[in-house]
Parts: sequence; C-alpha cells; structure tokens
Amino acid sequence: MIVQERMKHLLPNDQMQIIKQTTFFEDADSVLTLLYQPLIGKESVALYQALWRSSTSQLSQSQISHHYMMSLLNITLDDLYEARKKLEGIGLLKSFKEEDSFRTFYYLLRRPVSAFQFFDHPTLSVLLEHHVGKEAHQQLQKRLAPKPSISSNVEDVTLSFDDVFTTVAHKKQPPKREADESLVIQTDLPLEWLYKMLTQQQIEPKNILTNANLNYMEKIIKIYDVDYLELEKALLWAVNEDAGFDRQEFLDMCKDIYYKKHGTVPPRLYTKGQAHKVGQDEVVEATSNEQPESKQNQLIQHFDQITHRELLEDHSSSGIASMKEIEMITNLMEEHGLSQPVMNVLVHYVLKKNGNKLNRNYMDTIAAHWSREGVNTAKAAMDMAKKEHHMYQTWQQKKKQKQQKSTSKSKEVLPKWFKEQKQQKNEPQKTDENKKLEDSKIEDSNEDLEAFFKSFSQSKQ
Repeated sequence: MIVQERMKHLLPNDQMQIIKQTTFFEDADSVLTLLYQPLIGKESVALYQALWRSSTSQLSQSQISHHYMMSLLNITLDDLYEARKKLEGIGLLKSFKEEDSFRTFYYLLRRPVSAFQFFDHPTLSVLLEHHVGKEAHQQLQKRLAPKPSISSNVEDVTLSFDDVFTTVAHKKQPPKREADESLVIQTDLPLEWLYKMLTQQQIEPKNILTNANLNYMEKIIKIYDVDYLELEKALLWAVNEDAGFDRQEFLDMCKDIYYKKHGTVPPRLYTKGQAHKVGQDEVVEATSNEQPESKQNQLIQHFDQITHRELLEDHSSSGIASMKEIEMITNLMEEHGLSQPVMNVLVHYVLKKNGNKLNRNYMDTIAAHWSREGVNTAKAAMDMAKKEHHMYQTWQQKKKQKQQKSTSKSKEVLPKWFKEQKQQKNEPQKTDENKKLEDSKIEDSNEDLEAFFKSFSQSKQ
C-alpha cells in the first residue's frame, strides 16, 4: 500500500533541486539532533542534513537525482519518501513539483527554530516532553536554552521604540484607544461561543481570549484531542483568581481529558498509518471490556474511564482535589511511563492502605516497581496490588510469630536453690513459739540419737 502511494508521487529518476531559505542559526545542528530527532526520527533528520550539505556544495541551478540521495543515505526510496513527509509536516521542508520532459522537485529548506524558540513553542516543547520524559526535557532545556538568572526584585525599565524615537517633529499624540481585539483575532476556535460562555460565568473575555492565548489553546487541544465541549471545561478550569488565563492549569486539564480518552497511548507524533494501527488495537482492547460481569470488572472499567483528578475528587468530602497532589501524580505517571488506569489503581491502593494520605516517596517506589514489571492495564495493577498486600500481611504475621517466640525464649530456667530462696522470702515470718517448738523437737531427736548409739555400743560389748 505504501509502495503504491509512493510510486504515484516519487520515482528514483525524479530530479531534485535544493534551495536554502535563509542563514541558519548557530545551534541548528544541536537542535536537529537533540530536539527534532526524537519527534521525527533519525532518517528524517539525516535526510534534512544531507539536503542541507548538498545545498551548500552544489552549483546554482544544478540538479541531482533521488537515486543519488538514496545511495548517499543508504536507504530505500520508500524510506526517503516517508522521511520527506515528516520533514514537511514538522515545518522544515517545502516541496514543489514541476512536470516537464522529466519530473523535478524543488525542495525549499526552512530554517530550524532556535533552541529558545523550540522550548517556547507549545506544540514542539510539549511533544518533546512526552517523547523523552520530563526529566530529560528539563535537562535539554537547561543545556540548550538556559534561562538568564535575574533577581526577582529587579524592575524592568527598558524603554520601547516609541518611547525613544519619533519620525515627525512636534507631533501631537492622539488619544489612546483600546483596540477591539475581536476584530483582529484570527483563530479557528468558536470565538463567539467562547465569549458568550465566559460572559455567562461573569468573566471578562478580553482578559482571556487574547491572540497569544487562543494560539496556545489551538495547539494544545490538537495535541491532546480536546473537542469544543471539553474545551469549555478546560478553559473554565484555567481561569485563576485574578480572572487571568493560567496556561499550566489549562495544560494539566487537557492532559486529564486525554488520559481519560486514550489511557494507554501517549500523545506522540504518529504518521497516519501508525495512528490507524494504534487505533485498531485500542478498539480491540475496548470491546473486550465492554460488559463487566463482576464487581472487579466494574471497578476495572471505572479505573479505565476516569482520571486521577476525578479519583481524588471522589475521595474528597468537598469534591475538590489538591492541585499539588494532582501535579505530583501527573509527574510520577509521566516519569515512570504508567498509563492512566494503572495510576488510578496505584492512587486508590495507597489511599486505602495509608489512611487516605499520599506519600510521594512511597508512591514513587511502587510506580518504579510496576514500571519495571511492565504493568500496563488496570487489571494487572490490581493483581499486583493484591499480591503486594498479601505479601505484606504474611510478613506481618511472621514478624508477630517471631516476637512471640522471642518472648517465650526470654523466660530463663532458674536453678532450684534460687526458687527455694525466693519461696522462703515470700513465706510469713514464724512466731517465737513456733521457733521454740522446733528447737525442742530438734533436742528430742538428738537425745533419741544419743540413746540409740549408747544401746548400740553396749550390745557390742
């Protein structure tokens, strides 16, 4: 199927001419290798770099064949075609076709964004974090785009162009008028509906629906597959106490929505064919769990359909979840690569076992163990939790038995003379009369013995 599609669009003898759009940034190589490559793959980056080097070495208006590029990279034409599509989709390449006596493609190389622009880009930065993990994402940002260290006590006093310059002498400044942003905003979002929704909630739309915020929302909801009805929930959640738009809160809510809909599939870049295959696997897995028969299956289905935010809200008497706990759980889930259903079981297990308290170190230990064991479904997580609970109970019983044995062994065998001495101390002291009776008995016994010995000696004589 892929070969047939490629043959319609590209053949080995098709010629190419490479055009470099503009001068690249100094960090272009590092950005391509460390930031773009996790998203589009090494073949696409290798093709881009080969086109880049060829554009600097070839003569103006000179052409090369695709077969030459295949030999240079040691890849098939199908792989080259797939790599080219990824470069076009990520925004690094524009392709133009000319049909003449032979077909010629003109490849316009677009400059990669700088490292700072990459991490400021909502789509690229978020996708990179999901591909490499949060910790690696932070390390890359510190290395390639470190933030300047400026004290928080300073005040920005930089003057703008209009504050310093003018093109007309003695020009009278016109009164400033607030621009109606709704006239200049360009977005595919249902702007009128969003304005109405925020107004009904007594929220000033102009503070929320700015060009920058709308652009950010468009990119985030595309990554996390958020529809317009879910967008309303995410947007209202992201409004802070100052009636402003909190981007981090909006991102967290979109993550929750995504994990609820696609629990085991991370939001990464897939080609259309890959996405279709993953979607079929999801359908097979979902149909196998459509009709829960037992309470356990009902609980598994419940864990499959909610987010950890909703789980915490269910356990809260106020119905409001702690933002610190939500962020902690989200970070653990992303660090260890656990799916949403598995994380739900882990949170439920820890709450039940730890008196409704969430301890990060304890959860991190369990999450690391489950990740190593390859736990990826709610059922497998529940089986693992039951196994660990049984092991804990067995350990507690053995510990109790060991303590009982140690206490029994601690009872030493005492000598007989020590017991008699102790018994004598506990007996009541005898009276003087008793002592006299005993003395008289002893004297009588002595006299009897003396008489016996005398009679014995006389009989011998």
